[in-house]
Amino acid sequence: MRLGLSVGLLCTVLAASALHAHHTVSLTHDVSHTVALTGTVIEVQWQNPHVIYHLAVPDAQGVLVDWEIESRHVNGMHLEGIERDTIKVGDTVTMNVLLAKDGTHHAATASIVLADGRTVRVCTVTENRCP
Repeated sequence: MRLGLSVGLLCTVLAASALHAHHTVSLTHDVSHTVALTGTVIEVQWQNPHVIYHLAVPDAQGVLVDWEIESRHVNGMHLEGIERDTIKVGDTVTMNVLLAKDGTHHAATASIVLADGRTVRVCTVTENRCP
C-alpha cells in the first residue's frame, strides 16, 4: 500500500514538473503583437525541447545586443522545412518574435525571414494560433 502511494505521489510530482517546464508562451511573452528583429546569427542550439537561436541585433545606439530566441522543437522545425543547417552562424535573418514580458532580451518566434528571402512560420504559441 505504501509503495503504491509513494509511486503515485512520485508520478504526480514528475507530471507537474513537466507541465511547468513546458510553459504556455502567453504566460511569459506578449502575444498581442510581433516585433521584427533583424541581425546576425551568432549561435544555434539545435535541441529539444526548443531550438534556440542567438541573434546579434543592433540597438538604437548601434550596440549589438545578444537576443535569445526560442523556436519550436526539432521535429516542429523539420515539419516547417527548417533543418539543422538552414539557419547558420553568420546568416543575416529577420525573426518576427513575441517579446518576453519581463523585458529581457528573450523572445519566442512567430516567423523567420531566411537569408534567401523565404518566410517560414514557426510559431511557438501553444494555443494553436499565431499573432
